[in-house]
Amino acid sequence: MIIGLVLFIFAGQSLTMVLIAAELFAIPQPLVFLVVLMTISDSVEYGQLKLGHRDESLTLSVRPLLDKLAGAISNGVVGLTAVVAGMTTGATASSVTGSGQSIFKTIMFGLPIVIILIGTYVFYRKVTLTERKHAEIVDQLEKTWGKKFVDTTTTTTTPELKTGEYTYNAPIAGELINLSSVNDHAFASGSLGQGFAIRPSDGRVYAPFDATVRVAFSTKHAIGLVSDTGLVTLIHIGIGTVAMQGTGFVTYFERGQHVKKGDLLIEFWDKSIKDAGFDDTVIVTITNSNILSEFNIVKPIGSKVDKDDIVLTLINK
Repeated sequence: MIIGLVLFIFAGQSLTMVLIAAELFAIPQPLVFLVVLMTISDSVEYGQLKLGHRDESLTLSVRPLLDKLAGAISNGVVGLTAVVAGMTTGATASSVTGSGQSIFKTIMFGLPIVIILIGTYVFYRKVTLTERKHAEIVDQLEKTWGKKFVDTTTTTTTPELKTGEYTYNAPIAGELINLSSVNDHAFASGSLGQGFAIRPSDGRVYAPFDATVRVAFSTKHAIGLVSDTGLVTLIHIGIGTVAMQGTGFVTYFERGQHVKKGDLLIEFWDKSIKDAGFDDTVIVTITNSNILSEFNIVKPIGSKVDKDDIVLTLINK
C-alpha cells in the first residue's frame, strides 16, 4: 500500500503509473481487513477470560463502528483538501497551482503513508493476541467452563440437575476408551468431570440428549451443552486441535440454540487433524458429575459404539 501511495505522488499525468499505483494500493486491503476481523473475533474469548462473561455481539460491533467513523473522517478530509488546494467548482487540472498540487499530494498521499506506518507499528507492538495466545485462552476457558464463567447471551439460567435416572448416548461412532487414558492431564485426571473418550471412526458429532448449546468456540473444536434436565457436558474433538483455528471443522449450531438428541452438531475432517500432528480422540466429560449419585459406563471399554448407543447411565437421587 505504501509503494502504491509513493507511486501516486510521482505519477503525474502518467496513466500507466496511476493504474499500477491503484493496484498496489488496493491489493493488500482485503488481507488487512481479514487480519483485523480475525483479531477482533479472537478477542471475544480474551474478553470472556478477563471479564468472566461473553460479549460477542458487543465486541464484533466495534468493526462496523470504526468503518463508519473512518469513512466520515476521510470524507471530511477529502472535502477540506479540495478547498485548500483550490480544487473547487470550475477548477481544472491546468488551473490548479503548483502549491495546490503539493498540498493535495501531501495530505492525500503523504499523510496516509505516515498513518499506515504508525498503525503498523502499534499493531505489531501492542496487539499480542497471536494464534498461540488465543489457543491458550480457549484452553483455559474449556477447563473452567461451568465453574467460573456465565452465559450472557440468554436470560435462561442453568437448571439444577433434577433427581432421576438418565442416559447418555455416544456423540460419535468409534472405539470407547477410558477417560484416564487420554493424553491430556486435565481431562485424564477427572478435574473437568467424569466421562469417557472415543477414538472416532466417523467425523460427525451428534447431540447425546436434548439440550441447549451454552458454549461454542470460534475454533469449532468443542461444544458445551446443558441438557433439559440439568446435565452439563463438554464434547472436545482432539487434543491440541484448538491450534488448528477451525480448519477442517464445520458446525451446525449457534450459541443458545436448543438441539434434539441425535441432531448433527459438528463435522470434522479426521485426516486434517492427523496431518497437523494432533490426536483425534473425542473427549466427553460431565462437568457437574460430582453431584451425581451414580455414574456408570455401560458399554465395555474397547468396544465399538455408534451414535445411537447408550454409553452412560447416570443417577441423581
